[in-house]
Amino acid sequence: MKKGVRLSIDGKKILLFCFLAGILLGTLVGNMGADKAPAYGMGQNGMGQTGSTGAGTGTGKILQELERRGMSDRPWRRQAGDREKFWYICRQRLWEGAVGWLLGLTVCAVPCFWGIAGYMGFSMGWVIVCYTAGWGLLGLPRFFLSCFPQWLCYLPAWYLFIWLGFRQPVRIRLFPALLAFGLLCIGAGAEAFANPFFLNLL
Repeated sequence: MKKGVRLSIDGKKILLFCFLAGILLGTLVGNMGADKAPAYGMGQNGMGQTGSTGAGTGTGKILQELERRGMSDRPWRRQAGDREKFWYICRQRLWEGAVGWLLGLTVCAVPCFWGIAGYMGFSMGWVIVCYTAGWGLLGLPRFFLSCFPQWLCYLPAWYLFIWLGFRQPVRIRLFPALLAFGLLCIGAGAEAFANPFFLNLL
């Protein structure tokens, strides 16, 4: 029994390490790209518009396009109405949650969640670099506002999926899974209806 508890604690430590390592790697890779793009700078709208000297080429153009598609021009923002935006996000989040839940039912759940943690950390580090490349120091509060308030629901939902995956022996635990999916739906609503208000603060 003690050995099982020790393995579980070590697994969570490795999970945290993978997440932090992913953030570091994403930040380093993003900064390497930004350093090679001297023409990428602040424009009239503060979104990384380039000037007239070799503008719009190389990594600077890539960063600008990634910022536009990944943050200010997300597919759900192009939906016709609020309900369409909500259902688009809800389907996407439920699909992601279903993948996490199914992975938690496999024998390789723990290493799979380590990989997911590393990927999420890398994505976060990369996106932070994109925000700061376009807005400077204002990019940090803009990044946090872009995650608020939906991540107040997404984080506990994914904690439940990870908790289910780390529980041995593997079995279907209905209540925690339904709670996690419910949190994802609430988070989708917050992302569709509340998040645009916070983004408009800056």
